[in-house]
Amino acid sequence: MIVADWSAASTRGPARPTRDRCWVAWGYSRRSPADRRPPPRYFRTRGEAGGFIRDLLAAEPAAALVGFDFVFGYPADARLPAGRALCARLAALITDGPDGANNRFAVAGALNREIQVACGGGFRGPFWGHPPGRRFAHLHPTRPRPFPAAVSDGRLVERRLASRRIQSPWKLFTRASVGSQSLMGLPAVHRLLTDPALASRARLWPFETRWTDAIERDAIVIAELWPSLVDCRDQPYPIKDACQVAAARDWALDRPRALARSMARPAGLSDEEEQRCREVEGWIVGPGVPAENV
Repeated sequence: MIVADWSAASTRGPARPTRDRCWVAWGYSRRSPADRRPPPRYFRTRGEAGGFIRDLLAAEPAAALVGFDFVFGYPADARLPAGRALCARLAALITDGPDGANNRFAVAGALNREIQVACGGGFRGPFWGHPPGRRFAHLHPTRPRPFPAAVSDGRLVERRLASRRIQSPWKLFTRASVGSQSLMGLPAVHRLLTDPALASRARLWPFETRWTDAIERDAIVIAELWPSLVDCRDQPYPIKDACQVAAARDWALDRPRALARSMARPAGLSDEEEQRCREVEGWIVGPGVPAENV
């Protein structure tokens, strides 16, 4: 089990562990107690975190679940690629230097223009947010008001979990801006999916697993998992990011049946909604996400 708290920071993190950078917690269901749940690890760059996750997976022949804290899809009416194709598309568009410098705001503006053309134009967004004092084509610093009617402000799962304060995938800047983490994180998912040592086993949930119906015995399942859904107040670490990834890891290892239920077909969806989530928008693994047969 691996849980990653990603970062879209444009600079290399400080040597001293800090919040709002990449953190990874991992653990094993079948090892000696001393090795089963190491302390979460801090990474100064996305490249270092991604390389660490890759090496953990390459060294583990058994089944594994990797949870990232960013969205794996966009609302279906935006008409963007989905699943593995979305990961590959962003991997081709995003530049990410070893010092953290990246082009995510320019990419978001280009995607805005693509969405606007596909949906008939005449609106701002849907991606929004960037640092003050800068300008990017087709990208505004604030949320469109009203939000464009042609594109949903969130996926079905965000609407389902609105009371848990899950953020919009279009938000790129300021507090809890998961949109930037997704633009910077999905290329890392692409690298895991296509790594020669992992590709034969790597599967993107739920796009390639039919929820849990088609998960092979030794599969590496890569999923969207929000650590903030797990109560982390009992964790001993001083930095919240470390507490959250450790709590999500511990929840998954301590409650395997609850984990399996959260990865099954979500409860209360029509067949059309289920297909949209499974093939286009994705879903979230974690406690409090209702599934069938709970």
